[in-house]
Amino acid sequence: MKPTFKFGWLPGDNAQEQRYEYPNVFAVEKTTGPDRLVIAPSTQHIPMLFDLLDVMAEPIGVLYVLTVPRGAGAEGRYQSVNPHSKDEVKALLKRFGNFFENDGRHHLWIASMSSSDLLVFDKHNVIYAYGCTPIFEEVVVRRGLTKVETVQVPCPHTHNYNEVFDRAQAEVLRYWDWKRFPLKDSDD
Repeated sequence: MKPTFKFGWLPGDNAQEQRYEYPNVFAVEKTTGPDRLVIAPSTQHIPMLFDLLDVMAEPIGVLYVLTVPRGAGAEGRYQSVNPHSKDEVKALLKRFGNFFENDGRHHLWIASMSSSDLLVFDKHNVIYAYGCTPIFEEVVVRRGLTKVETVQVPCPHTHNYNEVFDRAQAEVLRYWDWKRFPLKDSDD
């Protein structure tokens, strides 16, 4: 059985696809608005999200962006109808952590409803952190990540949509009450 992973790369000509792991780095990136952190741990993305979530203000909104559905469910932006506590969001992350970390069909947005803090765990296995970037930076440094000029996404790379997680996708869509919106061009 082929190992399941979310994000892969082809390390050379005629190479076989392999899991890609970043070298535990982060960067401060300029945007058209405020700066953001690009956080690229090699593994343990969900524990990183726990630590980042800990410094955010409640209540928390969640957006599950399903770009490549398999089985039950349709593509779309699934916004949780109700705001949640940090503990409720952590319960979602814990229950579906293996799916979120090892399948490339989605992005996950976690936003403070009372501040500008936002985390986006995307299908390239990086976490974008907006808002209280100095505090987020303290968290990632404590977790042992090294600051670099830029986080490089490998090219060419692959995204895997693993059949073994089709049930988890259906369960995520039933986990909370969601309001579905169409995908945006930027969700690709």
